Amino acid sequence: MTAPLPAGLALVAAAVLAVAGYAGGTVLAAAAGLTVLGLAIGWGELLRLPHRAGTTVLVLVLGVTGLVAGVVAISPEVDVDQPLSVFSGVMAGAVLSTFAHELFRRDGRHNLVESVTGTLAGQFVAVLAAGWILVGDTQAGSAAVVVAAAGTAVGRLVLTLPLAASMLTWVGMGAGLVASVVAAVVVGEVPLGTAAAVGLAVSGVGIAVDRLVDAEGASAGLQPATLARAAAPVAAAGTAAYAILRIGIG
Repeated sequence: MTAPLPAGLALVAAAVLAVAGYAGGTVLAAAAGLTVLGLAIGWGELLRLPHRAGTTVLVLVLGVTGLVAGVVAISPEVDVDQPLSVFSGVMAGAVLSTFAHELFRRDGRHNLVESVTGTLAGQFVAVLAAGWILVGDTQAGSAAVVVAAAGTAVGRLVLTLPLAASMLTWVGMGAGLVASVVAAVVVGEVPLGTAAAVGLAVSGVGIAVDRLVDAEGASAGLQPATLARAAAPVAAAGTAAYAILRIGIG
């Protein structure tokens, strides 16, 4: 069971993305950037990493770099057949910057493994947020963003129910599937089968990420860790949604 505050913040983030989807381009990138900002602010605290200031900077920089890469990939001036390919260089930079971060630490480099893996994981999730930009560039456009955001938000909210963890997973994925299908009926453009697959994917990824970053006390009030726990599933859902939509509608 997830506390209501992170789930509520995730709902707000998904709603902002859905609205921004109608503007597309840089506006959608800015909305995704808010999710990246929340993730960066609290990631180090959420995972209890030793050098949190450095982790915050790296997660934010790589997340913003991913967003810029996403905007460039969909721009008419750039002909990219496989938009996801532009992120390979971004992730290479994430690996290099993570190790450089450890070289500049002056605290004895305690918990080195935790620091490296935790920081790199945060950068990876931040880069996944750029997938929301690509979702808006599919044939369904803003409708695709709404469908993906609906599944993400509802799948996240269901985790607040007082049910067993094993049951919550299935209920959450089912609710995400239904939410995306309903959204597809309302906004059109996205085939119902594709919408169902998107809902299943984004809710499943969101639940998985939430379980991975679950931390005792991370939901007690509006703390940095609370922001990160709310933002991480929403950020990760972007690329999951794009992968399904690219196959389903192109």
